[in-house]
Amino acid sequence: MTTNIGAQAAEAVNEKLLERQKLEQEMYAHHQDLQKLISQRNENEMVKTELEICETESSDATIYKEVGPVLLKNDLSDATDTVAKRLEFISGEIKKTEGLISKKESRYEELGKAIQEMQNAMQKAAVEAAKAAAQQAA
Repeated sequence: MTTNIGAQAAEAVNEKLLERQKLEQEMYAHHQDLQKLISQRNENEMVKTELEICETESSDATIYKEVGPVLLKNDLSDATDTVAKRLEFISGEIKKTEGLISKKESRYEELGKAIQEMQNAMQKAAVEAAKAAAQQAA
């Protein structure tokens, strides 16, 4: 039984291409997550700024917190602490997501190089096989 080395090499390249496409989809999803997190961070920074304005301009400002369909009074210091903790959490998630994206991008590049090397090797082998066939025919 003979095995076709060219077909095996092509199959290996296809496997790498599929893995690269999967990584591309994962990176896209992580980028979407990152955009959501950045949006949440921006919203919370706006809330923090508004709370700081309330602290400086009026010490008797009434702050409300939405809980389901109800607005409840909330202490200004509690609201400030909650927003600060939320910003801290979101910043941590942003760093984590950026790290995931970075890892996926480096793996994506590695796969691209590996695929290119495999394709170059296949082309070189094809040229050599064609030369050998031409010499046998001559």
